[in-house]
Amino acid sequence: MTAPKYIAKFDSGWGMLRALSNCLAGKDFPGIGILPQSRVLAQLVRAAGRRIGQRLYALTGWSETVPLKELSQIRAEDISRAVVAQYERLSSEAIMIGSANGALAHLCAAMRAPWLPQTFLVPLRRHGIDPDDIHAGIEYGREAARPLLDNNPELVLHHMHDPDHDRLMVRRMSYFRVKRTSLGDTYFRFLEEKMKAGATIYLIDCGFKWSASQVGERHFFQLGGAGGVTDDEYLNGGERVSRFLLRQGSSLQRGYAPVADTVTPEGEWGFQPQLGHETVALARRHRSKVVRISFDDPEDMSPLVADFYRWWYEQRGVRTNHLLTGSFIFLDPYWTLRTGSVPFWLVFNGRRSAGHLNRYLSEVAPYDHIYTMLLSNGVNPIEGVSIDDWRAVLEKASAGGEFVGVDEDRFPYDFASFLRYNAALQKQVPFRHDTPEAATPAELDRFLAEHGHRYRVRFEQLSPVS
Repeated sequence: MTAPKYIAKFDSGWGMLRALSNCLAGKDFPGIGILPQSRVLAQLVRAAGRRIGQRLYALTGWSETVPLKELSQIRAEDISRAVVAQYERLSSEAIMIGSANGALAHLCAAMRAPWLPQTFLVPLRRHGIDPDDIHAGIEYGREAARPLLDNNPELVLHHMHDPDHDRLMVRRMSYFRVKRTSLGDTYFRFLEEKMKAGATIYLIDCGFKWSASQVGERHFFQLGGAGGVTDDEYLNGGERVSRFLLRQGSSLQRGYAPVADTVTPEGEWGFQPQLGHETVALARRHRSKVVRISFDDPEDMSPLVADFYRWWYEQRGVRTNHLLTGSFIFLDPYWTLRTGSVPFWLVFNGRRSAGHLNRYLSEVAPYDHIYTMLLSNGVNPIEGVSIDDWRAVLEKASAGGEFVGVDEDRFPYDFASFLRYNAALQKQVPFRHDTPEAATPAELDRFLAEHGHRYRVRFEQLSPVS
């Protein structure tokens, strides 16, 4: 079963779901799950040049948008049914539910654990948007969201507008991200079945917060998002914002007028806690084990998962020592396992993420090889991106590092990388292994008992109550 037509397949929620479910079914994740794999097409995109490439990139996103009149057709239960259909006939000792997170997708792959996302993107079709006209966007969303919210009382809407990283996309669409606040019948039955079978339930609770404006009941507007710029910079401007607006030829000079009166879970990565309360109540009814995994920043999970993989491989006799990094939904759990790679996931492609990875590498035993996949989104953002930042990462490999499917001269305008990364991954990372036996909750507990104090991640057992 595919996603409902109004759910974006190119986004973190559905994209990570498909990358994981494909892996659990013994399949890889080419073309971020939506693009055809063709060497000829990749060559044509590469030859198109920056301006045409930016248009193609934006049109690829626009092709998944839905017209305003179709918002009234959205039903949260239809989304949930499409999610659980990805895991038919799958048995597991663990199941995860909650925030999207690339590192957790890799942990799920190691444990053969399904994941039920809380958040999905509904890309609403629009035309001729000024990406810097924030107030017009708020007013448009105020009216457009009514049928969506009226028909789905279990959803909270975070209307996200990022004029930085999503600049090419937001000219043609509004990002409506919806979060479940209750399980609903489909998720409820799926979890109950797993609980009765003795599975451990993990709540993925990303505590990442962001300033927002409350537009209405269960409706928030968020300016900006994760990726190296703070919410304060978006709202109040600054030197970096001013330089960015000047580069873009914007009518604004200093920054965006403040449009925030509250703080909420961040629209893409943050966790809406009501879903956790209901999950714990269900688990207590069945005397099942629920563990909350909580962390404050999406990238906090990455060092823990990388080190767990290293430890788990050693337990399984997989003698490898190479790191495979990916950003956003440039990830492939299947080939990560088949090549015996240690995964390290990054939210985005900028200096902040490169800094997180460099800090990790400076604190652990050296990797022989480092392979890096980079998302190219066609924008030189406020924080700036530099291929040199990423070359510095590769230099930390003791035997050698290399980019996977990246045209260094074109990054971050390397649009053909979307078509190229999967084939490049198979070619450039030569190691091959049988997929290791699944990691168990008991093994994860043992690893955490020995090493858990080193990470900015908290594991808390919430149920059963003794």
